[in-house]
Amino acid sequence: MSQAVQIIRQEHRNLFRVVTMLDAMLRDGREAPDLPFVRAVLDYIETFTDRFHHPKEDLHLFATLRRRDPLADAMLEELEAEHAGCPGALSRLKDTVGACERGEAGAADLLRERVAQYLRFQIRHMQKEEGVILPMAEKSLTPADWAAIDAAFADNRDPLFGAEARADMRRLYSRLVNEAPAPYGVGG
Repeated sequence: MSQAVQIIRQEHRNLFRVVTMLDAMLRDGREAPDLPFVRAVLDYIETFTDRFHHPKEDLHLFATLRRRDPLADAMLEELEAEHAGCPGALSRLKDTVGACERGEAGAADLLRERVAQYLRFQIRHMQKEEGVILPMAEKSLTPADWAAIDAAFADNRDPLFGAEARADMRRLYSRLVNEAPAPYGVGG
């Protein structure tokens, strides 16, 4: 298995953990969501997933697979459209956090609903990538293709979970773990 495939799968697991934790915390029966915590999670998703993870999938894995396997084109277009839509989905989530901060009626319930929708979207998206695209790539790409893709992904350091995490993202991770109540983290 290529290094890029391992990285993609690990990054998917990391994103799944963060979004699942946020969804679970918002549904845990509390009347008011911890809005600074929600914003911190959304900042992580925006910073890492939309600025680093998706662009490298699009530019390296998807582009190479498109050249090697024309049957992948329809699914790749769908995934690229989903990548392009992620910033808008995060913007709507942030707008909903703003509505909560302003005390707008029903905003907390809307936030819970939108986070649950985002989680379902991410699960379906990752299933397509891992269940369809990665197997197609493993079948179609050459060792030289994988070497180039691996090199591009080797520099794709996850700012929250990676070994060489940036200091500000590491602080965010610590905050997520320390503020999230059990069983999601170690907070009270």
